[in-house]
Amino acid sequence: MNTIILAGGKSSRMGENKALLTIGEMRVIDRLVDEYSTISHQIILITNQPEVYDDLRVTIKSDVKEFRGQGPLAGIYTGLKEATTATSLIIACDMPFASSAMGGWLEAELVQGDYDAVIPSEDGQLHPLFGAYNRRILPVVRNCLVEKKRRVTDLLSQLHMKIVEKQDAPKDLQEIWNDSFWNMNTKEDYRLALEIDRRIRGDKHEL
Repeated sequence: MNTIILAGGKSSRMGENKALLTIGEMRVIDRLVDEYSTISHQIILITNQPEVYDDLRVTIKSDVKEFRGQGPLAGIYTGLKEATTATSLIIACDMPFASSAMGGWLEAELVQGDYDAVIPSEDGQLHPLFGAYNRRILPVVRNCLVEKKRRVTDLLSQLHMKIVEKQDAPKDLQEIWNDSFWNMNTKEDYRLALEIDRRIRGDKHEL
């Protein structure tokens, strides 16, 4: 399995690069790389600012020139094109608590059911930017981009996809479900992320 991390750069709502924000004395991007290095054959970082991540020991790629600047779907296409395995996890860099145990379970569901994608849902909201995907969907992704259908939901509507919800997961994953799919977009979200991190670390100390 490959893990593809989408790091889009400066966020208009956050005002800075979310991947470089520090939570628990680590940058978000370092947290994700550290979390997924043990279960990934390769980690691929998709960014149009590769020079920012020179210190990371991962495969760094910019969006393919043909689709550069066309959003997350272009990142998914570039990542899957670079992937060396049939299955990959796609993770956005604004999800600092994306658990590798959760990612491993999503990928297992993908393989077991031979799906094109396995996408989690939380309170009715899909999270396609923390999902498991089969590399065989590359032509479908490309076709969406060529036809200017740039929303990830445009892609999902064409896939043999399984949607998983909290109750579908093993009990230990249900306990971390909300944190795993929590994403930050604003300064207030970042403040909440620091609180979540303190809570999680406090819970671990109590065990």
